[in-house]
Amino acid sequence: MPLPNGLYKIAFETRAGTEYGVVFLQDGRCRGGDSGYVFLGAYRQDGPLFSASISITQHRHVPGAVNALGLHDVHVELHGTVDGTNVVQVQGTSPESNNVRFTARLSLIAD
Repeated sequence: MPLPNGLYKIAFETRAGTEYGVVFLQDGRCRGGDSGYVFLGAYRQDGPLFSASISITQHRHVPGAVNALGLHDVHVELHGTVDGTNVVQVQGTSPESNNVRFTARLSLIAD
């Protein structure tokens, strides 16, 4: 079953820590962010398989805040699965840096 368009919370888990944000998924487009970064990209779902290509760009410097991905502007690729409850579990990497490796969980919070 396809993911519904809507607002999803996202939790990134890395060796450096956990970061949270929101992402709006709509018809293959992904838009979102948090207090310091904007997430822009596209996603695709093929049955239970999910993939996304997202640019993460700093829009505001937050003094003392540490980015869990270790970079201020980075492109990431996500690959994972969708379960039957509108939750997406993914692994993330970056073609720009072998040091960028993370897991993330997206959960629908509003349609």
